[in-house]
Amino acid sequence: MSSETLQQLVAKLDQMNDCHMQMIELGERKKQAVIKNEVESMIAIMNQESKLAKFIDHEEQEREEIVHAFLLERGIKSKLRLNLTELARLVFDPEEKQLLLEARSRLSATLQTLQQLNELNKQLIQQALDYVDFSLEMLALVPEQDLTYQHPADKAYGATRSGLFDTRG
Repeated sequence: MSSETLQQLVAKLDQMNDCHMQMIELGERKKQAVIKNEVESMIAIMNQESKLAKFIDHEEQEREEIVHAFLLERGIKSKLRLNLTELARLVFDPEEKQLLLEARSRLSATLQTLQQLNELNKQLIQQALDYVDFSLEMLALVPEQDLTYQHPADKAYGATRSGLFDTRG
């Protein structure tokens, strides 16, 4: 790999790592918004995540172009989809290979952290939705008149049903 192409690839991997670190920061903010039930903040954060995800997709396309340029330099005309470990096998200079593998390791660790955070946020959001569903079900089960005070001497007091089923044949 020419030194220039390697530098471009390592720089692109570092840029992608920075973008994913920003996603982690947004994910942490989203986690706090879910915990504090701050719906508007969560929506704003999700909009930021969406914009950043589009940018990351663009960065990934540029990374693929750099890899393709590397393959062309090596005389490989096919657009192989090599992962970074496979690509590193085509780098013969030990220092260049080390730079590439270190950039891959940084990005891999960041992606793993992001994946764990996303899974946690998914679980927290699901729990919040389950709680809302449960609360709505509980409200639907309680007849309105049971929510207000009624004097025991009122005739309507004993006439209300106390459960889901009318057991009076």
